[in-house]
Amino acid sequence: MVTSALGVLVGRRNDGKPPWTFIAGEIEPGESAADAAVREVKEETGLLVRAGEREIGRRVHPKTGRTMVYLACYPTGKLDVFVGDEEELAEVKWASLDEAQQLLPGLFEPVLAHLQRELGN
Repeated sequence: MVTSALGVLVGRRNDGKPPWTFIAGEIEPGESAADAAVREVKEETGLLVRAGEREIGRRVHPKTGRTMVYLACYPTGKLDVFVGDEEELAEVKWASLDEAQQLLPGLFEPVLAHLQRELGN
């Protein structure tokens, strides 16, 4: 969950399953969730971030059945982003809280609460 003064970072998936997502990826063997978050954000968007110490939440995703770990991440430099993984993503952008709720309906409650704290509203 990357947030900044510009909003929350989201990506539009090429496969449309789901159409929009937060930047995410697999934790590799021997890698912490925080290290995976930093690596995935850089690979998929070019953005350098630091992962916060606090886990926002964890759940088995109701549609994919995959265990999801949500971590707060914050940019460490410029906020310019680009599609770094063209096989997976068609677009990456900063979204306001309202736009994120439209693009990703039914947000996991701890994620929504985090975004409300970080982005206002």
